[in-house]
Amino acid sequence: MSIKTTIKHIIGMGAPLIRVRSKMSHIVAENLLAEYSPDPNTTCVAHNKIDEKYDLHIIVACYNVEDFIIECLNSIMNQDTKYSYIVTAVNDGSTDRTGEILNKYSNDYPDKLEVITQENKGLSGARNSALRRIKGRYVTFVDSDDVLTPNAVESLMNHAEDITQGSYYNFRVGSKGDVKRQVVLATQLSGFPWGKIFKAEVLEKFKFPEGYWFEDTPISCIMYGMGYRMNTIQDIVYGYRLNPNGINATAGHSKRSVESWYITKKCYEEYPDFGVDYDQRAYDYLLNQCVMNEKRTQHQPKKIREAIFTLECELMMKYFANFSTQDSNLRRIESALKKKKFVSFELLARAE
Repeated sequence: MSIKTTIKHIIGMGAPLIRVRSKMSHIVAENLLAEYSPDPNTTCVAHNKIDEKYDLHIIVACYNVEDFIIECLNSIMNQDTKYSYIVTAVNDGSTDRTGEILNKYSNDYPDKLEVITQENKGLSGARNSALRRIKGRYVTFVDSDDVLTPNAVESLMNHAEDITQGSYYNFRVGSKGDVKRQVVLATQLSGFPWGKIFKAEVLEKFKFPEGYWFEDTPISCIMYGMGYRMNTIQDIVYGYRLNPNGINATAGHSKRSVESWYITKKCYEEYPDFGVDYDQRAYDYLLNQCVMNEKRTQHQPKKIREAIFTLECELMMKYFANFSTQDSNLRRIESALKKKKFVSFELLARAE
């Protein structure tokens, strides 16, 4: 047994013995969070139009990526495929040469690339601008600092279900230009929009909630509960650039990390709009998301963390009062939430 496993086991055995319960009310919790970092309170519900002129619509949101966008666009334009596709690149208020590069590519590929130029609206706002008019039977998203493999479109479209995810590789370019890669085979669907294709109807009533960090959460929390046919393939279709300065790496010390809770709440509030059931899948997802929220906010003040915990307990009782998890890894987390044992919950969550 490794040291890490041993520590996790000790914490797992000891944490439930801590009997201290949180006495914070939901009103106090809501006020604390609202003052600390307000909820953007936008929606995932949209009314997008579908105009299927192509087999695939590729959406690329771009903001100040002059160092990466050429490599990204080249990987898209040079696809070896029999399928037709259109690329919508959204210049989201870039202040560097991104717009200039996009315009050059649109001139070089007038039948393949269109550019939307707008004031900065953030990643969600950029994606949503392209989603308002879906032009393919399927849609895929490519982050502007990432790349598609040469066979990406062909592989994904050949195996297309309502949602299909391919395998991918992480890569990092060293100071000497050396590239280090690590392949990740797709054994289950991830919560990211990239590396997969969506049937147009899946996105007809969906948009990314604007103003939030962790805006991809609704994909796994909402979309995967809508009863769509989903599959994964072993073909490597995507190259994901590791960014040491990205949100996932730096968010923990920002007040905005509490948006991990806000987006969780938003998803569950909007289940009825998407016809998603408050079922066992949704319940177990919430337990896992509570752990994720704790990890993302662990550097925030104790009262803020306790406020999030308090509201998670309330949300769990509101929608899942009579549920119990069958996942042995989640039972202690579940118990801590039901009994409002905040200290116990934090120890357990951080040991995961």
